Amino acid sequence: MDSSFTDRKVLVTGGASGIGLACARAFRAAGAQVVALDRASGPSDLDTVHADVAYEASLSGAVTTAVERLGGLDVVVGCAGISGPVGTPLVDTSAADLAAVLAVNVTGQLLLAKHTYPHLSTGGAIVFLASDSAFVATPGMAPYCASKGAVVALTRALAVELNRVRVNCVCPSVVDTPMARSDLGDAAIDQADFPVQTADDVARQVLFLAGPHSRPVNGHALLSDFGYSARSGFPA
Repeated sequence: MDSSFTDRKVLVTGGASGIGLACARAFRAAGAQVVALDRASGPSDLDTVHADVAYEASLSGAVTTAVERLGGLDVVVGCAGISGPVGTPLVDTSAADLAAVLAVNVTGQLLLAKHTYPHLSTGGAIVFLASDSAFVATPGMAPYCASKGAVVALTRALAVELNRVRVNCVCPSVVDTPMARSDLGDAAIDQADFPVQTADDVARQVLFLAGPHSRPVNGHALLSDFGYSARSGFPA
């Protein structure tokens, strides 16, 4: 068993399901104490505090509760996110839908850093969940792509500003999660003609960026897409 996180204090947003839940369980398996924040109730084996990351009062109160339960913070993982409209052209996307995506995916990460940084131990780590959609795009997902591009930029900005901790992000390609299945359908995941990651795959990437083996890595966006973005359009 990986014991790199023995007795480390970890907070994970979006921890009730999907990648967030996989991260929470992976940290706990590595010896950490974990509290998850989520709008939904988590499984019975997970210590979950209700929070909506898009609203500062809700998030700040939940962070305070989590810090009290843990007795401090060493690692913060921002997994809370929404996809927003999928397959909807921008010209048919409402300002309200765009604002909702940015509120969770961007403002939520900013607020998370704002309210956890004062509690983080020196040498601690923040890891955000971004997406390969920060670098490549598919039609009908402009709000989501814009939000994940912002998370990459935010990662770099905070790596420079928050000098007591490291800040990195993970940018996975399609991951088999309840959100992805809701957006794309079960067949698109189960019969995909492209590689699909598991939530556990991504959790291992998060643990690497949060742990001692990545000590020199700061301000980095880890793009994990099976090499697809490296491919040339040249027909050869």
